[in-house]
Amino acid sequence: MRRVLSVLAAFAAITLAPAATAELNIAVVDVNEAVSQTQEARDFLTRVQEELAPDQERIRELTAEKSRIEERVERDGEVLSDAERVSLSEEYERITSDLQYRAESYQKALNRKRNELLRQMGPRVQAALDDLVQLEAYDLVVPAGSVIYANPKHD
Repeated sequence: MRRVLSVLAAFAAITLAPAATAELNIAVVDVNEAVSQTQEARDFLTRVQEELAPDQERIRELTAEKSRIEERVERDGEVLSDAERVSLSEEYERITSDLQYRAESYQKALNRKRNELLRQMGPRVQAALDDLVQLEAYDLVVPAGSVIYANPKHD
């Protein structure tokens, strides 16, 4: 067993030594940020916001209704009749449920649209990355979400 460990250690030292001494040219790429900086993405986002504006407005209205009920209960809670209290509670639950459903639906629609944009632009992004790798002679390209630390001086 000891011999196996010695062989593995020697093998690791031999295979890693050139990598340790060679300078590695690494690129960290945030594809989502790169896509969002394009005019096409900004135009797409404007169209999506216009398309989803009625949903967003309804979410705002429901949020305002919910706040109105909370304020009324806080302000008039001691003088409300049991019937009013029950009615407000039911309305609050209905609004909360509707708000949650609409917010989730809105978020899902937004994510679908965002994914659609990334699919549309995917081939062009990949071609741009390929060109950049060739131009700058990168040895390794890493997605920004996988990087734990990058020295800002290399940005």
